[in-house]
Amino acid sequence: MNILQSTDISQEGVGYDILYENEDFIIINKRYGLAVQATDSDVKIDLETILNKRYPHPVFVINRIDMPVSGLVIFGKNKVFTKAMTEDLKNRTITKVYLAIVKGQPIKDGPQEVRHFLKKLHNRAMTADEAINDYYKEAILTYTWLYSFDNYELLKVDLHTGRFHQIRAQLATIEMPIKGDLKYGSRRPNLDRSICLLSYKLRFTHPITGEKFSFTAPLPKNEVMWNDIPESLLSDL
Repeated sequence: MNILQSTDISQEGVGYDILYENEDFIIINKRYGLAVQATDSDVKIDLETILNKRYPHPVFVINRIDMPVSGLVIFGKNKVFTKAMTEDLKNRTITKVYLAIVKGQPIKDGPQEVRHFLKKLHNRAMTADEAINDYYKEAILTYTWLYSFDNYELLKVDLHTGRFHQIRAQLATIEMPIKGDLKYGSRRPNLDRSICLLSYKLRFTHPITGEKFSFTAPLPKNEVMWNDIPESLLSDL
């Protein structure tokens, strides 16, 4: 059974939409300001808790995006599917595509692979060019330049590993901080405290049935630059 629903939380600027649902998983479009999962006492409301109150059975987080980030998140509706999808994430067989609006000078000649080693320290990702110790884990992404605004650049980011704050930290390290991301080098915040990073597309094969799925998030409405992106740029991503 497929269900298309839209749900808002009472707090201004915070909410989520259910884009697709079947017996195994739920695809959520999360708006900025909502945590996917409570990881510390400062989080007063999170998507996992909301969905577990909504459904008569437990739901399980499969992928996470940061609180100020918008876009696609998948939840499992049973342990069998969740375990299999989590394994696929580890094996990098799930395609995750992000859009990022950044300040800086990207290389515009085709896809550019970026490799670092990341360590989580005090709710921040530290980057290094090599593994200094066992706490540093390899982080790999590929960015492709798509479009220039007056003072910013639009990148497509293909995420190959799933490290803490990976895209934010890696782009900042190569001097392309994400617009609005004060934690990682942006000089100005966005007025609504969002950052211009969108979990835009998820593509995967159902690990049990073999059915192929592809989902695309709508562009956020809170930042005017998203509205300036030509639709033709995104049609083949």
